[in-house]
Amino acid sequence: MAEYELDIAADQIVHWLRDEAASKSPRVEIAATREYTADPIESFEAAGVSADTDVASLVTVGILEVKPAGGKGGWVLQVRVEDVVGPHVPEDESVSDIPEDIDFDGFYDDFVAPDRGTVSVTVTAETLEAKRRFDRIFADLIRDRHRG
Repeated sequence: MAEYELDIAADQIVHWLRDEAASKSPRVEIAATREYTADPIESFEAAGVSADTDVASLVTVGILEVKPAGGKGGWVLQVRVEDVVGPHVPEDESVSDIPEDIDFDGFYDDFVAPDRGTVSVTVTAETLEAKRRFDRIFADLIRDRHRG
């Protein structure tokens, strides 16, 4: 399996996926999740807290996965957005500690529309032929053929 980084904006992918999902026979399946993770804060002074306070930085991670319809195709496109929320006391159980499924619009509203966080877009292909199949769909995404 090989992973390739893509240089494309998340909002362009979401725009294309909306049109693709509304078509008569969408070629892809979409799934999205949101997860909260805590990373220890290395510099307490920078965070404005004393060194003896048990604090972590809360990070919201949104993942949008796109696969070929029918599950056959051998590739997965992933849009990952990591957004640092701020200091968070780990004992506070106000958020789920496991990934939760969210809908496509929720992913857009929480991660793409605000245009914040660190975005990475990758495609994982099982074979070279799977990568070629993805490249054909990616060419449509770049051209946005849904617009006519």
